[in-house]
Amino acid sequence: MKGLIAQGFVFGIFATLILAFGIQDVVGAEEDTVPVAARFNIAISEIMYATNTNKSPQWIELHNRSGKKVSLEGWEVTIKNHPEDKSVLATTVTFILGAKVLDRNQVLLLVTEQGPNSGVGAAKGDLRSDRIVILKDLIGGTPGYRLLSQTAFRITLMAAAERTRRRRPSDIAGNLDEIPEWKLPLIEGNQRSSIIRAYDGNNATGNPYDGTAANGWALTAKKGAQYVVQHPTYYGYRSDHGMPGYRASTPLPVKLSNLPVKLSNLPVKLSKFRPERKKSSSEVIIRWITESEMNNAGFNIKRSATRDGEFKIINRVMIPGAGTTDKRQSYTYTDKTANPNVVYYYQIECVSVDGTRQTLRMNRLKGFVVPKNRGGPLIL
Repeated sequence: MKGLIAQGFVFGIFATLILAFGIQDVVGAEEDTVPVAARFNIAISEIMYATNTNKSPQWIELHNRSGKKVSLEGWEVTIKNHPEDKSVLATTVTFILGAKVLDRNQVLLLVTEQGPNSGVGAAKGDLRSDRIVILKDLIGGTPGYRLLSQTAFRITLMAAAERTRRRRPSDIAGNLDEIPEWKLPLIEGNQRSSIIRAYDGNNATGNPYDGTAANGWALTAKKGAQYVVQHPTYYGYRSDHGMPGYRASTPLPVKLSNLPVKLSNLPVKLSKFRPERKKSSSEVIIRWITESEMNNAGFNIKRSATRDGEFKIINRVMIPGAGTTDKRQSYTYTDKTANPNVVYYYQIECVSVDGTRQTLRMNRLKGFVVPKNRGGPLIL
C-alpha cells in the first residue's frame, strides 16, 4: 500500500485512497468486556489542521461523551480533502480503529506522525500514550506529510455497527462542500492554532454543535475562545495554541466564583473559610476562588485610592496560579501596605502563560481600612 501511495506522488495522481486497517492494543481481561461505542457516543472535539515551516504534525481528537467506558473497535474514520489541494497525502483516506478503550469524557488523539510534544507517558500532565494513534505507522507518507487540507476538508465518523447497517454517520466535521461555504480559520505568523468544538450545555456530556458549521468551532488562539482542560498540552510545537488529549469543560480562561464587593455580602462559597483576624492591624486580606483555570500563570493585585483612578500592582511577586485545572482553587493575599482610615479599591489581574493580562470581571473591591486601635483587618 505504501508503494501505491509513493507511486501516486510520483505521477501526481491524487485519486481516492482507501485504507482499511486495525489498531491493535494489548487489552486486559477487564477491558475485554467494555462495550463498543454506540453511534452518538463519540464526537470530533478538536482539530489541528494548521501547518507551519516546521511541518509540525496535524491531529484529530475524538471525545467519548457517553458518560461510560467504551471501546472504539471497528469505528471508521474517513477524511476527504479539497480535490485541488495537491499538498495532502490523498484526496480521500479511510481507516478502521481497533481496540482503543476510553473512559468517560476522555479522548483519543489521531496524530499524523511522531513529533515534539508536551510529554507522553504516565506522569501527571502527560498525554496518555495508550490514547494516541500515530497514523504514519499505518498509512505511510513522507515526513511532514499533510493529512488535512488547510483549504477544505471533511471528517466523517462511522460507528462500528453502522458500517454493516445503514451507514449513517455518527459525526461529521469540516467545511468541504458546505453551503454556504465557510473558510477554515488560521492565525497569522508561523504559530498554529487548533479549532475546538462548541458543546450545548455541559461540555463534558452535552450535545456538540454542528461540526459542519462555522459557529460550531472556535479558534483556540482567539481571545475569548479559550477552554479549560486538566493540563496544558501540545503536540507539534511548543508555541501551538491547542489542548490535545483533554476535552474542554468551560469556555473561560479563568472562571471566578462571585467575588465579595462588601464585607456584609460574602458569597456562600466563602462561608466555609474563617478569616484570621489580627488585632491592632491595618492589613487588608483579599480572598478569591476560581472555579476553573486554563494556562493561568498567576495573578496580580492592583490598588487605587479612587474608583476611576490609576490602579497599580501592589504585590512584588506574581501570585502563582494553578496553571490549568477544572477544580476549585482558593487564594489569599494580604495587603500589608494599606494605611488606616483610607478607602481603597482593588482589582485582580490574571496573567496567562503567554503573558496576556486580563482584568477579571466582578473583581473591583472596596474596603475601608479600620484604624489600628479598632480591631483586625478588613476581610474582602
